[in-house]
Amino acid sequence: MPLATDVVFYDLQAQMVLNGGTLYRDMFETNLPGIVWVHMLVRSLVGMSSDAIRAVDLVIFSGTTFLLMQWNRRNHLSLTGMLWIGIALFSFYFSISEWSHFQRDTLMLLPSMAALWLRRKQIDRLIDRNQLTGEASFVSILGWAFLEGLFWAVAFWVKPFVAIPALCVWIGSLLIVGQFRRLLIDFSGLLLGGLVLGAVGIFWIWQNGVWPSFYETFTEWNPEYVAARKAGWESMRFAQFLYRFYPWFLLHLVAVPLALLALKDYWNNSRNTETDTAIEPGKRDFVLLACMYLGWLFQSVMFQHLFDYVHPPSHLLAITVIGGYLGSRFQSRSLSWGWKSGMAFFLMMVVLSFPGFKPQRAMLWKTCVMNSSNAQLKSQLTLMVQVDWEDLEAVKQYLKSQNLKDEELHCYNSTLVYLYPELALKPATRFVFFDSALIFCPNHRNELYDAINESPQKYIVTDLIDSGFKHKSALAKSSNPEQLTPPDYPVSMKGAYPWSHPVVFRSGRYLVHKVERPLGQFMGSGRVPTEERVQEYFRRQQKQKTEKPSDS
Repeated sequence: MPLATDVVFYDLQAQMVLNGGTLYRDMFETNLPGIVWVHMLVRSLVGMSSDAIRAVDLVIFSGTTFLLMQWNRRNHLSLTGMLWIGIALFSFYFSISEWSHFQRDTLMLLPSMAALWLRRKQIDRLIDRNQLTGEASFVSILGWAFLEGLFWAVAFWVKPFVAIPALCVWIGSLLIVGQFRRLLIDFSGLLLGGLVLGAVGIFWIWQNGVWPSFYETFTEWNPEYVAARKAGWESMRFAQFLYRFYPWFLLHLVAVPLALLALKDYWNNSRNTETDTAIEPGKRDFVLLACMYLGWLFQSVMFQHLFDYVHPPSHLLAITVIGGYLGSRFQSRSLSWGWKSGMAFFLMMVVLSFPGFKPQRAMLWKTCVMNSSNAQLKSQLTLMVQVDWEDLEAVKQYLKSQNLKDEELHCYNSTLVYLYPELALKPATRFVFFDSALIFCPNHRNELYDAINESPQKYIVTDLIDSGFKHKSALAKSSNPEQLTPPDYPVSMKGAYPWSHPVVFRSGRYLVHKVERPLGQFMGSGRVPTEERVQEYFRRQQKQKTEKPSDS
């Protein structure tokens, strides 16, 4: 399967830093540098092939799955129950599109689960009063909390939204232990561990000269990018998201009530119990998992963009919550026919929608084992069509014949990022995802324009579909053999970057423009404008010129 555009982008950043470049200054990035550090480590160990990074992704996911499978073992979960949870977790992993593989949210679930295991051990230690006598207990509690804080900090450097489930887990600890004084020592250790690893990361940023650009990005650019999150939650995009995650998103309808009910029951039981040790450890574990799940689901829905890769961790945790509940019910033989019927129906939906069971995919196994990846295989294996691989391959071959040098190629759309590593070219500007920066950070268009105007770019590649054209219109051909652009492409544009630059090659939805100076100006929001919008734009420009007051 092809790699996601984000993975290729982080590879470019990692290579740039390993070759002596400066993060944020030489390549624009809106996120913390943790994921770039991960790519630097992984690529240094396994090389640059897509197969290698997919293998690493599978290993990391397997580690997360192992921790999730083992979590409910103190809640009367049998070995068979753990195996079924593992099967469900891997089934979900092999159902999601390439957009969600080797992405930050799923990667940071591994250190987060390691931190959750340490949290469970810490709660066992805090509830056991015999360990709270003497100075050694204080050092032990502080030390284990410090170690847990390190793991949360690892996840935080990858993506800071993990702070919300981490806080929810600690609040769950307060519910379980019930003694604020003991947890104050624990919280001090957590905070100290987080601050130490945070200081190590900041030291790297400072020592490598990254700090000025890092500070500028997070104070001047990121507020706009974060605010743009709300624009993505549209009804049509949400419907498409649910379709891609069908039937797994239905698990939240079951997992959320189970998690809330577990918190309610534990609260009621703790109020009616004289001693902490009277409550079974398995129930404490389920409360911690419920807090983790609810916190993760909350932050992914309320604070992040509607991107597929954001949501796999909450689904994985939902599977574990439901699996733990069903495992305990099976053990006590108290599972109703309603539950059994629902499980059978869900299993049927999974089987019917599972990509691996589709004949056209199953037939490619031998080809994938015997051959390396190519454009045709990528087209056949992709689960989310963001790129027309064979057309992009034709664009690559054309550009290769032009003998381009570094910074002479500008890929206008994010979906075109694959051209840079495959042609071994340095991007024309530091804004690799140029159209995304133009759309999400409209107040910084002057900086974006300065970047393209100062670059030595000779060719621009645009993606019509990613720029707003409908699929049919983007692939249509003009009746005029001399016109490479589709019939709906506005022909009256002059001085509009990049659309007015002459098209010298076309392959399907992709256009190759040869740059002519002056570059022209941005028009609209980064999408290709319609003919009507072009005419309206020029009318406004003319009106502004005639109404402009004289200097006198």
